[in-house]
Amino acid sequence: MHFADLSRPFVIAHRGGSLQVPEHTMEGYRVAVGQGLAVIEQDVSTLADGALGVMHDGTVDRMTTSSGNVADHTSVSWKQLDIDASVTLGGGWPDGLRPPLFEEVLIEFGNRVLLCAEAKSIDAMGPMIDALERRGVSPASVLLQSFALADCRLARSRGWGAIWLGSTDIARASAEGIGWIGVEAGRVTTTVCTAAHAAGIEVACYTVNHRHQRDAVIAAGVDAIFSDDPLYIAGDGGRRASDLFARQVWLPGMLPDTSRGRFYPDDSSWGFDVSDTVTSTLMGFLAPPDPQAFTLHLDVRVDQISADGRSCVFVFLSTDDHPYRPSSGSSPGANGYLLLLRGDGDLDVHRVAEGIATTLTSSTGGTAPTLGTYLQLQVTVTGSGLSFTRTDTITETLTVTDATYRPVPVVHLGSALAGVRFRNVVFA
Repeated sequence: MHFADLSRPFVIAHRGGSLQVPEHTMEGYRVAVGQGLAVIEQDVSTLADGALGVMHDGTVDRMTTSSGNVADHTSVSWKQLDIDASVTLGGGWPDGLRPPLFEEVLIEFGNRVLLCAEAKSIDAMGPMIDALERRGVSPASVLLQSFALADCRLARSRGWGAIWLGSTDIARASAEGIGWIGVEAGRVTTTVCTAAHAAGIEVACYTVNHRHQRDAVIAAGVDAIFSDDPLYIAGDGGRRASDLFARQVWLPGMLPDTSRGRFYPDDSSWGFDVSDTVTSTLMGFLAPPDPQAFTLHLDVRVDQISADGRSCVFVFLSTDDHPYRPSSGSSPGANGYLLLLRGDGDLDVHRVAEGIATTLTSSTGGTAPTLGTYLQLQVTVTGSGLSFTRTDTITETLTVTDATYRPVPVVHLGSALAGVRFRNVVFA
């Protein structure tokens, strides 16, 4: 496969898909390729002995159990580093993974997968090209990237395609023979894309992890999209009617609104430890079969609540995947219905418009959840209204007539000032 063979726009697995797999690891790349992703990205820096290491940061602090500068390592010490996967990603990934050398990536994936490699250090582009040529990798299967014009110029002079990152200087790119510009998603416009295409230049944008962003940049005319969650952005991640928390791995579209939460292996659940703020996470992989009318069942366990009584568990059903960040005071684009189980046991139903919640109905005199014990919640959406039911030692239902937002296909789960676990989240 060559880049010219891909239909536009195509998705690039940014750092190998760092919201799904341990970023820039051979194990993560293998998963991405196994998922059918056509393009994987590498960030490449020169090591102290001239070898090329693959890691995004200039230090090893975030990704490994060690500290220090990438540039101070040799190829030998590089392969002794431990990727701290359980800390940086969580879930079912072991520690003890090793950061790859660019040479290893080329041996396993060169001419088999499309590669999009960025020169992260100022002296990396020439050695990267040397390695590609030494391994006989076809220029048609590689796009090289850099924020430095000099790097892109070098790549072009040696016959390699290049993406000039951070630039919208279309005239200069054209004069230099650079075939791609890489534009931050927030700076992508129809004007930029139209002008680039008129000059024979393609547009890649970075970094897009939500589908509402994807739809906007596609409408503007981009040719490629970098994503940390490439399956979700490509639309190939599957839409499921029940949770897969028992797998204890991150799923496509399981993105932080404010926090990603964590998995609890003792009972195959997912949720949030207690915090002093509001936390919520998009469940992008989870969707009702009919988003116009459905019933959502979920088991909730409250482990800890605040002393001031402001704790709650919530479900937010929304019209699309705009983040819901209630603690910030504003979540533009977030529209739908917010359903709360409060720490004292009361229930609330709110309509949310542009992230602002308005109460539709509430209960009083509820029974506080028993800490450490699961209870059942049920949300039923019809064409004309919705109901919110709690069933455990008591059964209580709130019903409202409101059809402001239909469909509501997107689920966010969250908590405020509470330690909470979720499991058995099922649409019927």
